[in-house]
Amino acid sequence: MPTDDLLAIVGRADELYRQRARPGSIRESVMVLSGARGSNERYEVQWRLGRALFFLGQESDTNGAKRQLHAAGINAGERAIALNSERVEGHFWAGVNLALFAESNGGLRGARAVLWARSELKMAARVNENYHGAGPLRVLGRLEHKAPRLLGGSLSRSRECFNRALQVAPGNSVTLLYAAELAIDQRDLRRAVSLLKQIVESPVDAEWEFENRRDQKLAGAMLEKLSHA
Repeated sequence: MPTDDLLAIVGRADELYRQRARPGSIRESVMVLSGARGSNERYEVQWRLGRALFFLGQESDTNGAKRQLHAAGINAGERAIALNSERVEGHFWAGVNLALFAESNGGLRGARAVLWARSELKMAARVNENYHGAGPLRVLGRLEHKAPRLLGGSLSRSRECFNRALQVAPGNSVTLLYAAELAIDQRDLRRAVSLLKQIVESPVDAEWEFENRRDQKLAGAMLEKLSHA
C-alpha cells in the first residue's frame, strides 16, 4: 500500500473514531480499515481495527455479538503485535478486547482471556502507561476489580492502578467512574461521592465527548442512588 493511501485510510479512520457518538461512524471505520489493500500487513491499520471493534463490542446489546466483535478485536490486536511488538497500541487494544471478551464468557475461555488480558495490559503499561488517558492502568485496575480472586483479582491492586491512572490523567471520566465503583465495593462512600461529583462537574473534553456525556449520566444516577442509601 502506498504511503499516501495509508495516511488517507488511517486519517479517515481516526476522524470516524472522533465522531463515535454518531450512529454508524465506527462501522464505517471498520469497513474503511478492513477494505484497505494489504491491511493485514499494516500495523497502523490493525491497531485501529482493534480499537473500532472494541467500541462496537462495548456498545452491542447481546452477549453473542459482544463475543464475536471482541474476538475479532483480539485477532486485530494480535496481528498488530506481530507486526510491531514494541509499540503500545497493539498490546493495549488486544488487552481491552480480551478483558471484555472475558466478561461475556464463562468457564475456561473466560478465565484464559482474563490471564491473557492482564499480560497484554501490563506490557502496554510498561511501554507507555500514559497512552489513551492512562488506558493501560485504567483497564488493569478494572480487571483487578472484576476478576475473581482465583484468577488473581485484587481490590487493593485495583485501587493502586486507579490512583496511578488518576495521577497521569486526573480528569478521565472513565477512570473516575471505575474508581468510584471500586470505592462503593470497598464501602468507601465518601471517596465514591467525591469521584462521582468530579465527573458531573467537569467540562466535556472534545476528544472524549462520547464517554464524558455517558459517564456524567451514569455518575448522576449513582449519586442519586447513594443519596438514598
